Amino acid sequence: MLWLKNTKKGSYIVESVIVIPIFIMAVVMLMSIIPIIATCENVNYAVADETHLECIKTAFRKNPAALPAAVKHRIYKENQNLNTYQTSFYRYLYTAKGIDHLISLDFHVNFQEKNPLGLFSSVTYNGKITARAFSGHLQKEAPAEKKEFEEEKESHIVYIFPEWGKRYHNRSCTYVKSNCQMVYLSQDTKKKYTPCKLCEAKDALVGSPVFCFRASGEVYHLSGCRTIDKYYIEIEKRGSREERVYPLL
Repeated sequence: MLWLKNTKKGSYIVESVIVIPIFIMAVVMLMSIIPIIATCENVNYAVADETHLECIKTAFRKNPAALPAAVKHRIYKENQNLNTYQTSFYRYLYTAKGIDHLISLDFHVNFQEKNPLGLFSSVTYNGKITARAFSGHLQKEAPAEKKEFEEEKESHIVYIFPEWGKRYHNRSCTYVKSNCQMVYLSQDTKKKYTPCKLCEAKDALVGSPVFCFRASGEVYHLSGCRTIDKYYIEIEKRGSREERVYPLL
């Protein structure tokens, strides 16, 4: 009986040695995830709040470049651990499913989060927000159901000339290759291109729309530069239905 009793106590000790470290690791891991969730929620709130403000401001002025720049500035200011923030896709005052004055913004963030176990040290987070700007009038059409509005459809990127063209093009089209692309000025753009001296593009702020000849150019230009004639932008074409896209400038 003494032999059996001692064996039972020994088994408790062995189980404790195995279980307690696993429990401690699980608690530490949970504590490591909480700051990550908090950062993602803070990014979501900043994007949603700035989009809400932009929806109100459109009643008084139209400025497509304002929202991406405001979101980027606020996110970097409020999240010191952020490595990169990018606006991966942006549409301003377009119409979809009978709803006008829509604003959509897709974003991508990467940040570091230190923790004792070395897990989740690098976090990548993608998000998307769609809102309707204040237009001053009611919708005549019946509102779309939630499942219809969020329905995923096959899509691909096409290129249009918002000020000149009436057709969309593929990336390989000669019209696209020979003209300049509108991008939002970033640190990466500054590294790849130099500012145009004719239009004093060096004074452009990060987040401002600038124009680059991707195929042959080495500088970026402002919208008023005399070297800029036609420019193209990227849009998302879903299924067989082409969404209406408003000029960005």
